[in-house]
Amino acid sequence: MRDSLTASTLGAVFALPQGPRQLCLIVQYDGTDYHGFVKQKKGPTIQGVLESVLVEVMGKGRVVGASRTDSGVHAQGQVVVWDGQIPMPVDRVARALNGRLPKDIQIRGAGFVPLGWDPRRQATAKQYSYRIWRDALPPDLPWYRMVHVFRGPLVWSKLVEGAALFVGTHDFQAFRTEGSGVKTTVRTIRSSGWSMEEDGRLWRYQVVGDGFLYRMVRHMVGGMLQAAGAHGSLDVLKAGLSNPGCKVSWLAPAEGLTLDWINFG
Repeated sequence: MRDSLTASTLGAVFALPQGPRQLCLIVQYDGTDYHGFVKQKKGPTIQGVLESVLVEVMGKGRVVGASRTDSGVHAQGQVVVWDGQIPMPVDRVARALNGRLPKDIQIRGAGFVPLGWDPRRQATAKQYSYRIWRDALPPDLPWYRMVHVFRGPLVWSKLVEGAALFVGTHDFQAFRTEGSGVKTTVRTIRSSGWSMEEDGRLWRYQVVGDGFLYRMVRHMVGGMLQAAGAHGSLDVLKAGLSNPGCKVSWLAPAEGLTLDWINFG
């Protein structure tokens, strides 16, 4: 599996010619106890905690993220920029921040990017994973907060066929939750597929796309689970892709979803 910290993600950006610079961080987090990435008043958020610790360590500034993960969603390779002072060598940043951050938010890498570089606008591809726990016993401790426990009947071949339907350029209007303003609901999916891990107890869906709509992956997974159920059919997915006015209403729970990596070139 591709590592979210290698040169395939930010190495090329860190190597850009350096004039005025700003700090860029790769962040992993367990989103269970947070109200998503973006700061809000109703509860703790990833952006809010990061910004608070960075202000404590660095001074005045703000955090800008590449992906606005939803409440309860996790990340291995979220990318953020710190728009503020950097009063220490970059090789000391991760240790300084990790010593103050809660254990469920950690810095995995740090480097400089050109001033004004916007990770959200510069992102060219993202990979998400959705994990389903299929064993009769509870999830193993490393997984129990990162998976959706689904013990109902599922036809593996229908999941595989359903995932293949998403590859290509489609209008994903039917696979989103309303509430975000976007110019177009057309997105390109580069790869989409299921695999089994942990001796078949863990089923993992991986999808790579040029961008994703609000809750799009969770609607895609929900639709696949519906299609692969005891009395399900792939028609629900085909209808959603062929008729944007249709709505695939099944929404897979947030706890199974992880942002794996973001590419910028």
